[in-house]
Amino acid sequence: MFIIAGEALVDFIAAEDGRYRPIAGGAPYNFARALALQGVAAGYANPLSTDHFGGLLNASLLSSGAAHLGPMIGKPTSLAIVSKSADGQPSYQFYRDGIADRALTLQQLTGHFEAATRGFHSGGLALVPPDHTTIIQAQKIARAKGILCTLDVNMRMQVASSMSVAPGEYRDAARAAIAGADMVKVSDEDLQHLGFTGAPNEAARALLNETCQLVIVTLGVNGAWLLSETDDIFCAVDTVTVVDTVGAGDCFFAGFIASLIRGDAFQTSHARTPPVLARALRHATRCAAINITREGCQPPTWTETFVK
Repeated sequence: MFIIAGEALVDFIAAEDGRYRPIAGGAPYNFARALALQGVAAGYANPLSTDHFGGLLNASLLSSGAAHLGPMIGKPTSLAIVSKSADGQPSYQFYRDGIADRALTLQQLTGHFEAATRGFHSGGLALVPPDHTTIIQAQKIARAKGILCTLDVNMRMQVASSMSVAPGEYRDAARAAIAGADMVKVSDEDLQHLGFTGAPNEAARALLNETCQLVIVTLGVNGAWLLSETDDIFCAVDTVTVVDTVGAGDCFFAGFIASLIRGDAFQTSHARTPPVLARALRHATRCAAINITREGCQPPTWTETFVK
């Protein structure tokens, strides 16, 4: 099983008539759903609320085939107000004080690390201080047990600012989490927030180290790069009719990981040959492309995305 930790919230997405529709969301939560729909056992570790929206999140998680490993507690569900631009790009306003998913403890999280655990995934708002300390400590425990760690950086500067976290403090927290991960996904915007300039594929190479062996840079409609010590692989994206891009990166990374796992190339680095990595990257772009033709994060299944 893949253990996932991070925010679970309800996205209130603006419709054309001005009304807001509630949809289950949160980057790590979306990743858990997307990974399960790709046929990989996934367990979401954070607490969920006993309120109405917590029930919605739990039901959506279970309907995707993922497991909820955390408790249901009395704190409220986190909310996000999502507005979309003319080209479907979302902007967010988060409500994160005193909410259920932030009540995760290190003991609760690492208690799910077992011999059969394939990987540990986190990112997003879980990297905003002070919450990042739990993730970084969990990475160390996971790696000591031989569990590979994946990270989707997905920086939200506006959220950090609303929580009185300075940009430099947030950047340092994200870099510390990157240093503790085996595989990392960043966007070109993430690289800017991390302080990098220049071509994204060249800037991202600076993130590689003894632990971080593979970095993926997503460029939206301009495709994606995969970088390792020996490889630079680019993949273009298909042209589709965009409804919105909510959850596209989550589906992308879940599709990439699923392709490696189902091809027996996730836990053994020597099996990650350039053709295998290129195939996984292409599969990831298909997952994202299908998701953005739907409203909100509605991850595709393995059957929808797999091409021999």
